[in-house]
Amino acid sequence: MIRVAIVDDHMVVRAGLKYVIMANPQLVFAGEHGGGEGVPEFITSCNADVTLMDVRMPDKSGIDALKEVIAADPKQRVVMLTTSDAEEDVFRAIDIGARGYVMKESPIETITAAINAAMAGEIFMSEEVRKIYETRKGAKSLSPRESEVLSAASKGLNNKEIGKLLGISENSVKMHLKRIFFKLDVSDRVEAVTLAMQRGIL
Repeated sequence: MIRVAIVDDHMVVRAGLKYVIMANPQLVFAGEHGGGEGVPEFITSCNADVTLMDVRMPDKSGIDALKEVIAADPKQRVVMLTTSDAEEDVFRAIDIGARGYVMKESPIETITAAINAAMAGEIFMSEEVRKIYETRKGAKSLSPRESEVLSAASKGLNNKEIGKLLGISENSVKMHLKRIFFKLDVSDRVEAVTLAMQRGIL
């Protein structure tokens, strides 16, 4: 028997997942939690073997909650169950220590397979999610400053305005943008912003 807990801010989603768990004789519903705050304590209190957790929650993101869970106990088995297939979300979740990443619209069999895989110490990803992860894994990461420059550029600011906002010279902004274009393999800021939004960087 595998004790499964649910962390999601949507009551309807929790109810659906609870039904899936209780309908499977090999699974036991361990408890539910309605947000990202206090997740490590919740998992410990309900003695969960595997936790299904949403990525996008209003009080604290599932990614940040996952960090806290793994920091408190690296052996915890958390499967991210979400509607978000952004490259950055997938990459960060698996990189931090999630035992799986599954889309919420996946068949019940897929969700059950992810729970069983996590319990067995494996990392579960659908073929679609695995491709997203591999793409992001092979991509060059932006530095914190480069992310700031790109974020400012996404708001329509020119180089001089970005420099003033970030307290750096206009020339430094140009150099950061060149590195950003190289890392993202794009030719201009419009492409860079579009790709960054697709990947979940912005």
